[in-house]
Amino acid sequence: MAPKPRRVTQREIAELAGVSQTTVSVVLNDRDGGGVRIPEATRARVKQAIEQLTYVADPAARRLAGLDNQIIGVFTYEAALSPESMDFYGPLLNGIERAAEQIGWDLLFFTSSPVEDGTRSLFHRKTRLRLTDGCVLLGQQMVASELERLVAEQFPFVAIGRRDETAAAVPYVAIDYVTPTTALIDQAAAAGHQQALYVHRGRDTPAARDRRGAVEAASADGRLAFLLVGEERIADLPRLAQATGATVIIAEDAFLIEDVVHALTAAGVAVPDEISVAALGEVRGHRIEGRPLAGFHVPREQLAAEALDLLQLLISTEPQEWADLETRRHLVAEVESGATIVVRTGS
Repeated sequence: MAPKPRRVTQREIAELAGVSQTTVSVVLNDRDGGGVRIPEATRARVKQAIEQLTYVADPAARRLAGLDNQIIGVFTYEAALSPESMDFYGPLLNGIERAAEQIGWDLLFFTSSPVEDGTRSLFHRKTRLRLTDGCVLLGQQMVASELERLVAEQFPFVAIGRRDETAAAVPYVAIDYVTPTTALIDQAAAAGHQQALYVHRGRDTPAARDRRGAVEAASADGRLAFLLVGEERIADLPRLAQATGATVIIAEDAFLIEDVVHALTAAGVAVPDEISVAALGEVRGHRIEGRPLAGFHVPREQLAAEALDLLQLLISTEPQEWADLETRRHLVAEVESGATIVVRTGS
């Protein structure tokens, strides 16, 4: 086991920056208390020393000194407020806002770290992580080294979604997708379907792997035989369905299903009467030919509330006692049977 990183002290920062410990404390907590003004050059020197020494303020010590800010950071590894992202992030951010309001804490939404190559860096020099008492992390994929650093430094944080990027003890709140995926597949099998196509985005995330694993398990068990198809082959679906005898197509999410239905109807295939469809994701507001789409209801607001509850527990508990806490929580998505998996007559 790697040795626990030594916690750098304010005294060491003060010595490196050539200032007093009081100055370090003022800069660290971003306050000028007592009317003391800190010159920008001095403030910059202290911040540079903090970065150089990777100082982490001890949350317990901050609380004892009355320096807790009651601010929760929110960091998204991908852009969260674009039209393409809001379907996923919107309910989560709404849930976080509601939960923070209930406990009377403020949120600090980190946006200063630029998106580069599709992701952000939590430890970018502009990210004001140290202003917060703890942080909620969101993202389809996260940076393993950053998760490991947070764990090693005992900084309170909670990731939303199961994290497989690292073996470190990452606190998280996640959705169980295996159980509802299995239930939806069983629904299709009970309706007489035997051959199916699974359309996926090719993502290597825990949620994507869970869905794909449940699909592959159904094929292995003989409950419903699947051919896995990448989203780049959606135009080939009418031909693949005819070649395999597939009567149901299940996609990784509802937006993929919309593309699937467009390809099928363009080829003259009646959906869902000839080929049934379903999504392994949130389907609220999604209808196919006027019928509610079969899929899931994902409790994202509850997920966010659980994340803030766990984060507040970590913040209020001494780090040496975290090992005694249940720091990984799972919620189950609810199956929406919908009306797009039709019974195969004569099956």
